[in-house]
Amino acid sequence: MSPSAKGREDTSQGIELFAPAKINLDLRILGRRSDGFHELSTRMAPVSLGDRLQVALRPGREISFRCDDARIPAGEENLVCRAARLFADSFGLPCGLEIVLEKRLPSGAGLGGGSSDAAATLLALRSLFGRPSSLDALLPLAASLGSDVPFFLFRNPALCHGRGEIVTPEPWLGPRMGLLLFPGFPVPTPWAYHAYARNPRPGEERGLPPWGPVRNDLEPAVFEKFLWIAVAREWLQKEARAELALMSGSGSSVFGLWTDPPEPELVERARLFFGPEAWIETFSILSDGSSRNSGALLTESSHRD
Repeated sequence: MSPSAKGREDTSQGIELFAPAKINLDLRILGRRSDGFHELSTRMAPVSLGDRLQVALRPGREISFRCDDARIPAGEENLVCRAARLFADSFGLPCGLEIVLEKRLPSGAGLGGGSSDAAATLLALRSLFGRPSSLDALLPLAASLGSDVPFFLFRNPALCHGRGEIVTPEPWLGPRMGLLLFPGFPVPTPWAYHAYARNPRPGEERGLPPWGPVRNDLEPAVFEKFLWIAVAREWLQKEARAELALMSGSGSSVFGLWTDPPEPELVERARLFFGPEAWIETFSILSDGSSRNSGALLTESSHRD
């Protein structure tokens, strides 16, 4: 294997990508759109937690998919499969594909795992086959797969508008080291927005310059029903003294951010307090070179059509 540009290694096998999770550093609901969705202004950032996607070239035309998590559906229910077929319909494929997903993110955590996997599929196929020439050409495909998918094409902190699909990369100037708490149960996104619509209230603003004030407008509605999430956010803010603590998206994950990495003692305290059902991990916010250095794009095939 010989190193290629941007820290990648050429192989004859295919390509492997890191598919990062995201956190919402700010989420403001601006009103209801004519299409029934809510108009959003949200700042998102990729983090060092994520899944891994491998795409290998195979003879023929078949696109096969498998995942190490049996709970993940295959076929058109799966965003990875839909992304691969959408790419094939739009740009063509000269051969078959074998796609393997190593699932590391919990489902229903508000971390965008499925959307990130779909974006990684589009990026992998573009890198393998050298088309389309512009990343912008992938944006309509990504937006048709889901509101968060375009954000994951950029792999940088970004301000997102519309349903979340209008993406403007911008730096995050706040703390970058975090602790993520997931209770082990999901909060359905449609329920969260319907609950907000019944009693629209802005979230509590918090944060200090240069990144504040920030808020999550879904917190009041979600906290009323899911007390674990409210307690977790308060624990991060008061007990763990996070510089910023927020729910991510519609939940159910919450995160705290610090300038310096959380101490191991704090992580152990969190595990003792929240119990064995909680998924608790440290992370860092990724941007530019840090995304590549964390394994955002690991190996690239030398095949070109």
